[in-house]
Amino acid sequence: MDDSTNNLMNGSDTGSSADSTPTKHAPFSPRYTVQVTDAVKDGDAIQFTVMSSKCDTEKGFVVTRVYEDIEWLHHCVLTQNETDGVIVPPPPNRPEMDPRSAENKSKKQLGNDTKILKGDEFHKDCRAMEKYLQLMLQHEVFGGDANLEKFLTEKEPPVRVKVKKGLFGKLSSAVDGARKGGHRDIDEYFHNKREWATKWSQAIKESSINFNKIVCAQYRVSSSYTHLATALIWTGANKDDATVKINKVFMKLSDALNDSKHGLEVLCTNDEKTMGLQLDLYARYSDSIKEMLLRRTCLLVEYEDANKALDKAKPLKRQAAEEAKQTAEKSYEVCSDNARREMKTFLQQRILSTQESLVAFAESQIRTARDTYTLLVRTLSSIKQMEQLDPVSRPA
Repeated sequence: MDDSTNNLMNGSDTGSSADSTPTKHAPFSPRYTVQVTDAVKDGDAIQFTVMSSKCDTEKGFVVTRVYEDIEWLHHCVLTQNETDGVIVPPPPNRPEMDPRSAENKSKKQLGNDTKILKGDEFHKDCRAMEKYLQLMLQHEVFGGDANLEKFLTEKEPPVRVKVKKGLFGKLSSAVDGARKGGHRDIDEYFHNKREWATKWSQAIKESSINFNKIVCAQYRVSSSYTHLATALIWTGANKDDATVKINKVFMKLSDALNDSKHGLEVLCTNDEKTMGLQLDLYARYSDSIKEMLLRRTCLLVEYEDANKALDKAKPLKRQAAEEAKQTAEKSYEVCSDNARREMKTFLQQRILSTQESLVAFAESQIRTARDTYTLLVRTLSSIKQMEQLDPVSRPA
């Protein structure tokens, strides 16, 4: 692996010596621990069971929430906290629960000609929601938010108001981002981070997509094992000794294929719980990083515009221009300080989290392979015992 690839995967770049500067902030300790233990379908919604407990007491809380509650929580947390320079943990994707989604998911995993519909996999949504809440609780900006505390402790869900996302607002934001996103940064550190974020975002999203393709391919192989195992169960029209012997061997082979199918399904489930969840999380995180860096770039442009306006200001408007320049400068500097600290924390967190996922991924691969091997060896031993007890006569 060359140096540029290492830099891309590790988040390092030239001119980023600020990463090595020790932080002056004490580590933030979460006030709550949280688990999302269960999810059940209730009409058109999915009810998630959220269990939490306060760290300094033994008091626990159990509440039920739907995905719209998460959306509303995310909106409230963002609008009621200062987020300039902050990498916001991304919310989980909306769960798929309608029949058409189940059909599309089954075809994606098992092939277009499949007649099997995959069951609900709400455990994935539980893990994604649990991870989101844990990341929010561990963040020094959001961990003490009153909305988050109410979400975890109050029986009744918060009163939600539909968040309007107008078309003109989206267009304005897109145009503003396109206009300011390519602005040359005066800080080499952030210039390099913006380039890294663009490349890493593309790399991590492609990795997530390709990993899911591997898992889907394993599901299709598992489905093929099922078809082949069913085809081997053949009784034949004749009931002579040779047919009975062949059927017994075919039954054992069918059992072996079913064991292999089960092993692959366990492997796929573990893959999705380890690296699948990790790659999906950081694919969504990459957008949060780019949004944070874009917001800082926008503040930089506003600061530079304020400087130009001050230079051109007439005496009567000079005081107002000076105040506007100082306000823009303060916002830009605060955002830059937060962004440096956030980038350092994020990169450290990403390395540790990826390491844990890789270890869990490797251990599950080894454990599943050993279990499947044990089952196949047992079937092979059974076939050998059949040959010893009742050997098939061979022609001279």
